[in-house]
Amino acid sequence: MKRKLLLPAIALLMLAISCKKEKEEMAPENASNNNTVVSGAVKRTATSLGAPVAEAKVYKLIPGYDKNEKFEASGVYYLDGFFYVVFDNRFKIAKIKSTLPINSSQNTLLGSGSGDSDFEGITYSNANPARFYVVEEAVQNGSNYQPRIREYDADMNYLSNKWVGYNFSSSNSNKGFEGIARVYRGGEDYILGLVEGTGKVPVLKKTNSKWEKIAEITLPASAAFSDYADIAVYGNKVAIVGQEDALLWVGTLSDTSWSFSGGTTYSFPTGNSQGVVGAGSNVLYGNVEGVSFISANQIVVVSDKVKSDQPSYQTYKDQSVHIFNLP
Repeated sequence: MKRKLLLPAIALLMLAISCKKEKEEMAPENASNNNTVVSGAVKRTATSLGAPVAEAKVYKLIPGYDKNEKFEASGVYYLDGFFYVVFDNRFKIAKIKSTLPINSSQNTLLGSGSGDSDFEGITYSNANPARFYVVEEAVQNGSNYQPRIREYDADMNYLSNKWVGYNFSSSNSNKGFEGIARVYRGGEDYILGLVEGTGKVPVLKKTNSKWEKIAEITLPASAAFSDYADIAVYGNKVAIVGQEDALLWVGTLSDTSWSFSGGTTYSFPTGNSQGVVGAGSNVLYGNVEGVSFISANQIVVVSDKVKSDQPSYQTYKDQSVHIFNLP
């Protein structure tokens, strides 16, 4: 009698498994889901971003370049239908149409200079006169290493630079500023920096001689990453990316104090060893170095070059521009 009952039960179980598998296979590729990730020593639940709205290798976007060129993207800013991208191995700054047209004359390199730039972030102020600001990670200044912020006009002509009053020792000089974001408050411009190794966010105000630190924001526990690669601000929304963890954090910037609150952690989508998003569990976006808001619900990120100790499948997404919707 028990055996007769067992066979129908097994059949029902197999049917349930089959239906679940069919449902998963029919789920749209850009659907988001929650997953558990570990960043540093912290285990957390992250919401997976869907497949990118669009993405492309930088060399494919700019006429006259091929796959042998290095575009080690480190920061990005969206403005009026274009992405302005900085590279730590180039002084020239890319201006790329946000529709990502391939090999298009709409995509250009601006400015001049040769060699490694150590550029790590870019932001923009629409105050009169309008200015772009680009940060060098950490440059030796006497016995210290300090970030240095370069100022450009609206046409990306270089104007001047000022040191940031924030010191790093030579032993950790590669843990300097990884990003900057402009905030307009009380009729004045401020810049938020982002320290790679600690996640501290110094609040900077420009004086006649330098960018002076007037406050410092500590990130909430929900943004505890292994490293910090860039920061972006859109109204009172703030976004921070971590390269090693392939994570994005979006929280709220206070209107009345220099502090962040709340926050949601997102993981970039995984894929297979051929770089196909949604077809496997490999971390594809392991080199995200820059982030900017396009709108409140859409971001652009850019990726650095894959390092020699990283898996080869991450080359499918390196040195690229990627557009994602926020769930």
